[in-house]
Amino acid sequence: MKLKSITFITLFSLWTTITLGGSIWGFIFMRGPNSVTRLRLIPLDNMPAHLIAVFLIFLCGGGLWGLGIARLMSSDAKSMVKACAISWSGTVYTFYMVVGSLGFSRINILPHYLHSVHYNFLLVFVPSVGILTAINAYTATSKLGFKELKKSVGVYTGLAAALSFLAVGLILFFGFGWEVGYPHPGQFGMLLIFLICSTGAALAGGIALGWILDKPRTGLIHNEIP
Repeated sequence: MKLKSITFITLFSLWTTITLGGSIWGFIFMRGPNSVTRLRLIPLDNMPAHLIAVFLIFLCGGGLWGLGIARLMSSDAKSMVKACAISWSGTVYTFYMVVGSLGFSRINILPHYLHSVHYNFLLVFVPSVGILTAINAYTATSKLGFKELKKSVGVYTGLAAALSFLAVGLILFFGFGWEVGYPHPGQFGMLLIFLICSTGAALAGGIALGWILDKPRTGLIHNEIP
């Protein structure tokens, strides 16, 4: 692999982590106080402001992600920003509303036993993260004009993000004793674990997406970009 390709994939993955992972960090920070921050930015009883802030955070994160893709792929910035902003905010916000309305504690896939809450956390979020990543990668690739790549991009980036989320979650559990369901005040909690796992997923998904898109960018696959 050439140095230019390595640089491109690295920049792509870092930008994905900063923008999409950063929007998740902003969402968790805004929901404080919690295991990530002790600040309370929005009162709990002000639900409309809370929902609007959540949507705007994800909208900005997706838009910035699209802007970076447009710059790296030399495509139309305006259309890419719009597509990625709508896709990222729409998918993540919908997932947030579904989980929020149901309540994570009520989503019990496994029977209760020692460490079952952590495994249930992984069973809920690993496939969800994979699906959300696949949809957004599919949207970005389709907007770039690479119609023949959009399905494979969705599959590979979704798998990369899901497996990375799972791997980080298991490493935190077996390596450091961090698990959802048994938080240690001042050390870790569900939201902090989710943030770390999501960061790993964003990094892996960005690497997979950058690796696939590097081929048409370098001319290995010829396709006209609108």
